[in-house]
Amino acid sequence: MDEHDWYYDNDAEPPPPGGAAVDRACVARICCLAWPRFTDSDWEKLGRIYQVLPGWQADSPDVARWFSTPEDGDAHLWASVEPSGLQVGGVLPAETWREWDIRFRQAVAAACLPRFS
Repeated sequence: MDEHDWYYDNDAEPPPPGGAAVDRACVARICCLAWPRFTDSDWEKLGRIYQVLPGWQADSPDVARWFSTPEDGDAHLWASVEPSGLQVGGVLPAETWREWDIRFRQAVAAACLPRFS
């Protein structure tokens, strides 16, 4: 599976790839994780991945969050388990998003979490 086959962006104008000059990234991504194939071990792996990513907010009461809550600051990221996959959204400095996203995708691949394209 190619690394780009298992996620897609819902935003109308995604940020330019690579090092293009963009100050902020408005994130609206679906990571196509195959929930029906997840085992208890896979859920535990996903939880550990969340915790090692930059900006992890361990005290979030509702969904997985990084950096801050939308109410606490303008740089925030969240993830929610949805039927279509893991929905990731928020607003971050573009470089912070690129770094977080690369680390997340590498961790998912290394953990061999079930994905679909």
